[in-house]
Amino acid sequence: MVSPESNPNPTKTGAFLQFVAVSAVAGIVAAGLAIPGVGVATASANSAVEIFNSLPATLEVQDLGEKSTMLASDGSEIAEFYWQNRVEVPLDEISQEMQDATISVEDYRYFEHGGVDIEGIARAAVHNMMSSTTQGGSTLTQQYVKNVLAENAHANENKEGVAAAKESEGTAGYARKLREAKLAVAVEKKYDKKDILNRYMNINNYSGSPNAYGVQAAAHKYWGIDAKDLNIQQSAMLAGIVQNPSAFNPQRSPDQVKERRNTVLGQMLKYDHISQKEYDKAVKTDLDLDLHETPNGCSAAKNNAAFFCDYVENVIKNDDTFGKTVEERLAFLQRGGLTIKTSLNPEIQKIADKQIKSRVPVGDPSGAGHALVTIEPGTGEVIAMAENREYTVGDVKKKDKNKKTSINYTVDRKHNGGGGFQVGSTWKPFVLATWLKSGRGLNTTVNATKRNFPANSWKYDGCPNMGGDWDPNNAGDGPGKGSMTALEATKKSVNTGYAAIGNQLNMCKIMDTAMDLGIRYGSGEKLDFKNKSGFIQALSPSSILGTTETTPIAMAAAFATFANEGEFCGPKPILEIKDRSGKKIDVPGEGCKQVLDKEVAKGVAYALTQTFNGGTTTQLKIGAPAGAKTGTTNFDVGHTWLLGFTKTLSTAVWTGDPAGTRDWRTNSQGAVRGYVYGATISGKTWQAYMNQAVKETKGNTGFPKPSGKYMGGAGSSGGSGGGTGTQNGGGGTGGGTGGGTGGSNNGGGGTGGGTGGSNNGGGTGGGGGTGGSNNGGGGTGGGDGDNGDGGDGGGEAPGLAGN
Repeated sequence: MVSPESNPNPTKTGAFLQFVAVSAVAGIVAAGLAIPGVGVATASANSAVEIFNSLPATLEVQDLGEKSTMLASDGSEIAEFYWQNRVEVPLDEISQEMQDATISVEDYRYFEHGGVDIEGIARAAVHNMMSSTTQGGSTLTQQYVKNVLAENAHANENKEGVAAAKESEGTAGYARKLREAKLAVAVEKKYDKKDILNRYMNINNYSGSPNAYGVQAAAHKYWGIDAKDLNIQQSAMLAGIVQNPSAFNPQRSPDQVKERRNTVLGQMLKYDHISQKEYDKAVKTDLDLDLHETPNGCSAAKNNAAFFCDYVENVIKNDDTFGKTVEERLAFLQRGGLTIKTSLNPEIQKIADKQIKSRVPVGDPSGAGHALVTIEPGTGEVIAMAENREYTVGDVKKKDKNKKTSINYTVDRKHNGGGGFQVGSTWKPFVLATWLKSGRGLNTTVNATKRNFPANSWKYDGCPNMGGDWDPNNAGDGPGKGSMTALEATKKSVNTGYAAIGNQLNMCKIMDTAMDLGIRYGSGEKLDFKNKSGFIQALSPSSILGTTETTPIAMAAAFATFANEGEFCGPKPILEIKDRSGKKIDVPGEGCKQVLDKEVAKGVAYALTQTFNGGTTTQLKIGAPAGAKTGTTNFDVGHTWLLGFTKTLSTAVWTGDPAGTRDWRTNSQGAVRGYVYGATISGKTWQAYMNQAVKETKGNTGFPKPSGKYMGGAGSSGGSGGGTGTQNGGGGTGGGTGGGTGGSNNGGGGTGGGTGGSNNGGGTGGGGGTGGSNNGGGGTGGGDGDNGDGGDGGGEAPGLAGN
C-alpha cells in the first residue's frame, strides 16, 4: 500500500532489518520474474529464486459468498441469509469516483505495473528505513490475491489457511508476500486490469463486520444507495475503510473515519482525479450516514413469517440435494446468492397470525401453545404457518417461556419442531378410510355400546400384535350408544362406535392407511418404527382414538388428501430456487401420488362435511363447503385440535401444552381456561381464520356423496363383543327390514330393531334408546354449546381420549 500506515515507529535496527527484508523480496521477485537490470549475485540468491519459481502460479478463484433472499409466493421479501452480506455488481455499476478513490489510495501506479510493482517495493523499503512511518509495497492485485486466499480458506473452514493468508510477522510474513507476488503476476495474465479492479471492490470488507462486504452492500449499508451513485466523499470514505475495517468503523469512530477519508481525498487530488475545488468542498462535509442494516436470518423475517422461514431453512439444511453435510447446506444458503421463492401467501399468513394470537395471546399465563398450518390440496404448497410465540434463537429465560421459543410447533423434530402431539379424534378419518377400503360403507351399522374389547378380538395380520383388553369411554363416561352407522359415529365422534369399527379391521391396515397419507411420528420416524421396548404406538387399540403423536403439518397434508379425491401431496414450502446467475436449481420433494381410491376419499370427505349438520362442528360453519374433524386428548397430555378443509385449503389448528405433560386449562389467570374441546379454542380459531382465508382463493366447490357401494356397504358389522346390528336394510342377524339412508342412532340396528325406512330407525331397538333421538345415550356434553365437542351426543369428557 502506498499511503502511510499507523504502525508504531520502528527502531533504527528494526527499520534496517525491514529494509533488508523488503529489498530481498524485491530482488527475489525481480530476479524470479527476469526483470531487466536485476542480476543474481550469490548461490543463496539463486536458491531464493528457485524457491520463488516453485511457488504456486495459479490462483483458485471460488465464487464469492453472496447473500440469499427468501421470497413469499407474490415475490415480497421474507428474509435474507448471509455469511458475508454481499451483492456482486459489474464495474459499470460502480461509480467512477469509487474507482478513482480506490486506485488513488491503494495503488496509484495500478495501470502501469504487471501485478508486482518493483519500484513501489524499493520505494517502500527506503521510506521505511528513513521514516517514522511504514509503507507496504503490495499492489492492488496482490491485495486482491490475499483476499481471495483468505476467502477460500474461510469458505473451506480452514482456520490455518485464514491465518496464513493474513500473516505479517517475520519470515512467514515475507513468505506470504512472495506467494502473493507470484500469484499476482498470474492473475494479471488471466484477467484484464478493469476486471481485477472490479473483483477487488466486490471482495473487500467495508465494515469490520459481516454485513458490508463488497462495494454495493457497503453503499446500501451507509447511505441506502447503489454503488453506481456513490459521490466523491462517499467513495473516499469507503476506499479509506479497506486499510483497517475494524479500526475505521464509521459508526464507532466517525472522527477517525473522517480523517482517513480526507487522506484519501488528498490522494485523489494529488493524482488528478478531483479538482482543488472538489477537494475543498468534500473535506468540509460530514459523513452524512443514513444507515440501512441488512438483518440476517429468520429472526427479522417479514410477513409475520419467522416460523415459516425457519421451516424453509431447515428443509434446506436437511436435504442432501443441497450438500453432503449440514455445514455444506448452510454454506449453500448463506453464500450461494440464491433466490428462494416459497409457497407462503402473505395475505393469508397475516390472517393466520392475527387469529392465532387473538385466541391465545402471546405470553398467556395458561402457557398454552396455539398453532396453525395450511396446505393447498392438489399441490401440497404450505400457504400459512403461525403460532402464539415470538420467534427467537437460542435459550429462552424461564420467565419468557410462555412468550418466546425457537421451536416450530407445526413441524417435526428434524425441522426444528417439538416432536409432535397426540391427535385425539382427528385420527378417526384414517380408521374410516380403512373401513371403506375394506368394502364396508358409511351406512354400515356397528354396536357402539360401551363394553370391553378382549385382547384376542384385535386383528394384527402382517405386523406385531400390540393388543390388550380395552374399555373405551364416551363423553362424560355416558351409557352405551347402541347401534349406529359409521357415518353417525363420525359425525358425533363416538369413541365406542369407533372402537367397534376398528375392532373389525386389521390394525396393520389402519397404520398403513395413515402412512400412505403422509403421517409420521413427530420425530420423523415412520409409524412402524419400534421404540426401545419394541412397541409400535400406532398399533395399540387406543390408537384408534388418536394416541399417536404427529405434527399439524402432517395432519393438514393428510386431510388435504381427502379434499383432493385421494391424491396425497407432500408439504411443499419451496416453489423455486435460482442461483446467482438466475439458473433454476432442482427442488426436491415428495410430490403427489394417488394413495386412496377416489371413491374412498370422497366417502371420508363427505362424512366430514356432515359434522357440520348436527355433529361436533355444527357451530363452526364457514362461508364455503367444508369438511372437518375435532380432536381432544386426555388432559394429562393436554391437546385439542380442529382439522378442516375446503377444496382449496386444508388447515390444522392445535392448542395444548407444548411439552405434552400437563393440563393447562384451569389457569384462571389466562384467556384459556375451563372446559376445552376441539370445537372451542382450536375450532373457533379455525372458523375465524378459514372464513377470511377462503375469500383469498377460488374454486371452493362442494363434496358430493361417494358411489352407492361406499354409502351402503355390505354384510354384517357385528364385531367381537358387540351387538348383532346390520347395515341399513341389510340381512344381518336381528336387522330391520326397511332401510333409510341415514341409519339409526339408537334403534333399527339392535336385535329386534324396528322396521321402516326412517333415517332415525324405527321403534325401540334392542340395546338402544328411543329411535330418532339425536342425543340418545350420549347426552349433551361439555364444550362450546350443545353442538361443541361433546355436544349432541358427540365427544368425550375431560380425561378421555377422542373427540
